[in-house]
Amino acid sequence: MIRVSISDEEKRKIRENWRIKSEKEKEMLEIRKKDALDKAYKVARFLKEKYNVNKVVLYGSLARGFDFWEFSDIDIFIDGWDDDRFNYWTMFVEVENIARPYRISIVTQRDATEALLKEIEREGREI
Repeated sequence: MIRVSISDEEKRKIRENWRIKSEKEKEMLEIRKKDALDKAYKVARFLKEKYNVNKVVLYGSLARGFDFWEFSDIDIFIDGWDDDRFNYWTMFVEVENIARPYRISIVTQRDATEALLKEIEREGREI
């Protein structure tokens, strides 16, 4: 085994560089979170205006905030989706374009499981 000796000054510089890197990563993540939230509000406005949905609820890591990370998506629940009048996949493509560069998940009242509805009730926030 090779042992490398590092001076106290070198150790201090390494720790300082890691601290700076960590702070920059936190700042970038906060910017990303704010941008994703802005996109979520744009999606909500679009869904209400074009598709007349009753309610749009943000849930998941973006709604919770504390566990949002660089690969988090935007999770949205919509109440009042009319399958008889509108095509879900057409809407989904439009919403994906608004949400870029973030991935988005859209769940309708009809498709939500009981467990998901409980999660949305517990942690979701209407937007």
